[in-house]
Amino acid sequence: MRGRLAWLAPLLLAGCATAPVLSLYRPPLAPAFAYAPASAQEPLTQFWRGFNDPELDALVAQALAANADLRIARANLQEARALARFADAQGKPQIQFGASAGRARVPDAFGVPSTSNAVGIGFDVRWEADLFGAIGNERRAAAAQALASAAQLRAAGVSVAADVARNYFELCGLQERLRVADAALATQRAALSLVQARFDAGRDDAFDTERANALVLTTAATVPALEAALARTRYRLAVLSGQTPTALDARLAAVRPLPGIAPTALARIASPQALLRRRPDVAAAEQQVAAAAARSGVARSALFPRLTLAGTLGLNGASVGQLDQGAAYTYSLGATLAWTLLDFGRLRAQVGAADARADAAVASYEKTVLGALEETEGALATFTRSQRETDALYGAARAADQAAELARARFGAGRSDFLAVLDAEREQLAARDRLALSSTGSATALVTVYRALAGGW
Repeated sequence: MRGRLAWLAPLLLAGCATAPVLSLYRPPLAPAFAYAPASAQEPLTQFWRGFNDPELDALVAQALAANADLRIARANLQEARALARFADAQGKPQIQFGASAGRARVPDAFGVPSTSNAVGIGFDVRWEADLFGAIGNERRAAAAQALASAAQLRAAGVSVAADVARNYFELCGLQERLRVADAALATQRAALSLVQARFDAGRDDAFDTERANALVLTTAATVPALEAALARTRYRLAVLSGQTPTALDARLAAVRPLPGIAPTALARIASPQALLRRRPDVAAAEQQVAAAAARSGVARSALFPRLTLAGTLGLNGASVGQLDQGAAYTYSLGATLAWTLLDFGRLRAQVGAADARADAAVASYEKTVLGALEETEGALATFTRSQRETDALYGAARAADQAAELARARFGAGRSDFLAVLDAEREQLAARDRLALSSTGSATALVTVYRALAGGW
């Protein structure tokens, strides 16, 4: 008996290694990020709450509850978990109950017709032995895909919250820029009225009037673009929160300042190693590699035999009353061994395709890891530099305000011409606009940092 079964030994050993072992990319990592500031502050997992803005909190909460991308990600997770349960069930026996009843009239060997009845009930049992890992690898692939979908849902949540915060800060910044433009227009129109009055009184020529009018029209021309950008930002916030584009117009019409951003301490973000363990996109990519390896194992198992055990247990008789008789009892047991011996390379081609998909999953994981490190380093560098820029522009804006006041005073006292006033007001508007842009950039840069750090740490 041992000699007869010896030929099965290589196959059984082959079944132990049907799934390839894939090596994940492990980059050399520095002990800390290059641009992480050396200060201390306890960060928040729900990073948007750190800005202490109730409107922002409400918008993010609404988006996390109703955003379409998040609903898609939740549905994908539910599907993946259902498929994982299905794969788990594949390794268990299948039991099917059946009942039948029939009446037939057929001629016998002599051509004499006869009528007969047949009644039966029974159970059919079928179970496939997982000799070479096909079912186990299917189960592992489905479980890994479910874990990947869960990580993708977490990544989608971070992305949606960051998109809401970024657009909200851009909205506040655009409102500030529009306020600056409106204030500058009011000042410039007052100056235009002054030089017009001086021209009407014969004290100045038309040159100053035309230059003042040109400055007013140039500043007024910036307003429509800002208003259009404001509308687009409101529409984006509404759609992010699962509403029609104009649903938030009334709610977001009031001008609101940018939330104050103190020098934020990022020393507790830990190391790049900790980041890679925390990032949901990296976790999802890792699970995709595991799923691809398991599917490659499924493809390999098709090269080997499949053993299926089947049986039937039932009762058959000519009538329901005969089913309780001993002769009505029936059963059958059997096994089927199926092995594709000649397929002209089809199965090996499928193995090659599965291996190629596994290699692609490994490359995708490497790309995700490097992208996560690049995004984090870049976000930290941008944020730390944007704070310094905003501080400098704040001083420049104050100086421009003072210069404009002095220019208007000197012109009123007749100590300078109107050209100095125009230049000072033009520079004042530009400085205030640059400050608003930089302040918005600092806020959105901090959001990008939180996004890169997976929403908190």
